[in-house]
Amino acid sequence: MIADVLIAPLKVLIATLGTGDLPTGATAALAQSTQTLGAAADQSERTMTATSARWRGTGADAAAARVRVLAQTDRTVGDDGADVATVIAAAAAHVKAANTELNGLVDSFVAAAGALGSVATPAGLAALVPLALDHIERGVAVVRRAQTELADDTAALERHRAPAEVSPRGAGPTSVGGTGTQVVLPDGTVVQAPNERAARAVRAALSVQGTPYVWGGTTTDGFDCSGFTQWAYRQAGLDLPRLAQDQDLAGVQVSQSELMPGDLAVWSGHVAMYIGNNQFVETGGDPVGVTPLRTTNAGQTFEGFYRPR
Repeated sequence: MIADVLIAPLKVLIATLGTGDLPTGATAALAQSTQTLGAAADQSERTMTATSARWRGTGADAAAARVRVLAQTDRTVGDDGADVATVIAAAAAHVKAANTELNGLVDSFVAAAGALGSVATPAGLAALVPLALDHIERGVAVVRRAQTELADDTAALERHRAPAEVSPRGAGPTSVGGTGTQVVLPDGTVVQAPNERAARAVRAALSVQGTPYVWGGTTTDGFDCSGFTQWAYRQAGLDLPRLAQDQDLAGVQVSQSELMPGDLAVWSGHVAMYIGNNQFVETGGDPVGVTPLRTTNAGQTFEGFYRPR
């Protein structure tokens, strides 16, 4: 009984650390992701090659560029998945090794305490307490080593953070730098938004090109300028003010040199969304479409560029 009390801290360490045993098949899908997504990328490229034989023009070029980016992204994510599976297996092995050592220390202490015979005397306790402290100290050292190993494993996993912000190897952005999520523009240019929300807003905005201009319109049946940007950002989970001249209130001002996809250009009576490559997507009299970057609009006062937040 006394021996159990003295060695209890080691048992707490064991319970806290865990066994390191992963459920059957826990990393199987990740381990196969290189082959699975690589096959998907190959199929996408084969399909596009076959399609390109009969489909030519600007639209075909843009589609081919998108397929290339998506195929490379598939391969990148596949490689990342296999790497993550390897790191998880290594981390589990580190925990299991530490668990085995800790249980070995408990067994060692129990055996040593049994060899001492009766410990219900001052002399017995005097011999047992230092023995327990020694085993506990060795157990703490085991846990510290495991913590260091797991910290390295965590750092390895950090390389694969934010899957939504994959940057395909060898396919960097062609016009906008910085970190963020990639967006493929209609002309095939790959640009980088500052975050996933901005990227989603740009994709949503580009997905409804050709939607007619309707004064007061806020749906895909027809938009006015601010109804359009409000709708696009709503698809990304952010509600902007309804009026153009108020939408700057939902963001922080940026300079023209700092523009990134998803930023808004606001005038006293108009708003447009910057998409990168010196282009806007907007509506205002004409259907939703891509236009060149500018700071003038029908004599209205230019309020500035703003990044929604």
